[in-house]
Amino acid sequence: MSGISISLVISKKYARVEVYINRGDKDENKKIFDYFYSIKDEIESDFGNSLIWERMEDNVTSRIKYQLDGVDVSSETDWPKMNGFLIDGVVRMIKSFKEPVRKVRNKI
Repeated sequence: MSGISISLVISKKYARVEVYINRGDKDENKKIFDYFYSIKDEIESDFGNSLIWERMEDNVTSRIKYQLDGVDVSSETDWPKMNGFLIDGVVRMIKSFKEPVRKVRNKI
């Protein structure tokens, strides 16, 4: 669904996989986030871990993320740990959000 994407983010402090919601309309984005949040337990059960839910009230966008802190993209020794985390995280995000995205498309 356009405007709902899975992103991989790396920095000098963390690596994360996130579902980023930006369909261009703040109200629509918040409705989508709220729908996902209403089935949070199901999504997290499918994912296999707790996620960080950020509605971001003052922003147009919202996101749901899975984050590994304490790694640094400029440190080659962290790369294997980051790569494993990101690959695992994106596979699980796709699995756990595939059906909710299909359902939200019919609701919005």
